[in-house]
Amino acid sequence: MIVTRFINDLMSSNCYIVEDEISHSCIIIDPGSVESKREIEHIRLRNFDPIYIIISHEHTDHNWGVNALREAFPNVKLVCSEECSKNVSIANKAYFLFYYDDTEYSYEISPSDIIIKENQNIVWSNNRIKFYITPGHSFGSMCIGVNGYYLFTGDTIMPYNPYFNGRDSNEDDWLNSISLIERLYGDDTIIYPGHGDSLSLGSWAKGYKKL
Repeated sequence: MIVTRFINDLMSSNCYIVEDEISHSCIIIDPGSVESKREIEHIRLRNFDPIYIIISHEHTDHNWGVNALREAFPNVKLVCSEECSKNVSIANKAYFLFYYDDTEYSYEISPSDIIIKENQNIVWSNNRIKFYITPGHSFGSMCIGVNGYYLFTGDTIMPYNPYFNGRDSNEDDWLNSISLIERLYGDDTIIYPGHGDSLSLGSWAKGYKKL
């Protein structure tokens, strides 16, 4: 399993390409650069087959590149939570008003292929992808576990203090979501966050868990 990180154009969020060298396939998590040029080039150079695009939540800096990837790879399937699917258009409008400074710009994501309603599994080659619904940072947030060791947390867990924007976030929900993750994963679990460098769950709990 190889994890490659790309820094997205909007707000320096993280996009991850996770590669399975046995099946020569990959998944893409949180593509947030509008044209996804580096990600597309990387996948083509590696001659990998992209199976899933997974977005951890509805904020634009984690999904701005979805359309470009789907155009480049028509067979790839988009995966997100039910709440993310409902709220993605609203969240994107807010981002372009407040951060992109272009009231005329619009960005829509076509419907997801797989909508996660509860904590579910998807099998990818010989890999098990587990989804955890983790509202708090946003209504549609979820964490993505791969093979019980790699954990992609979006903005639910980051090497920063938690952020609640007041529109679609809730501190109590976040605390419940954190408790869920800590019950299921050990301190040595490697976290790949939506912003910043990867770290262990134990390191995060010691350094950033407290509000």
